[in-house]
Amino acid sequence: MTENRFFEEMRATAIAYNEAQAIRKEQRDAMIEADDWDGVKAFDEREKKEFPYPFTSGENKALVQYDRSLRNGADAFEVEDLPWDYELADFVETLRKADIDRITVTDQSTGLMDGIYGLTALGCKMSGLKTVTRANDHRFGSKEPERKNGIEFIIEEA
Repeated sequence: MTENRFFEEMRATAIAYNEAQAIRKEQRDAMIEADDWDGVKAFDEREKKEFPYPFTSGENKALVQYDRSLRNGADAFEVEDLPWDYELADFVETLRKADIDRITVTDQSTGLMDGIYGLTALGCKMSGLKTVTRANDHRFGSKEPERKNGIEFIIEEA
């Protein structure tokens, strides 16, 4: 898997948001230290209203799966953890915006079947079984890369 410009821009946005939030949190911590609970309440309300997180949970889950695939040195865009049903549309739309045309789902959760049906309902097509090789993921001291069995999906345009 190689770096993707769209996801790298998302990452930069998330990092900038988190850095700015950390600075604002120092102000909140000072209010707590001073027992200014009215100030804390007003701060929290302002945070929600003026500084919402820049991505939906579905968009964020796509970014997380991208990051994991890169970190693991995966040879494909691996999805270890499918989003919840209410996040799936934003997840797939984010993949489309990033020009990701294939993913390999290695999720083994109890919600896997719901995720498969959700992906197909959103226009994704199962193309078959695929094994993902994680070059940077060595289990139990093995020198061999980890391999994960999955189902490959083609992300078609909506």
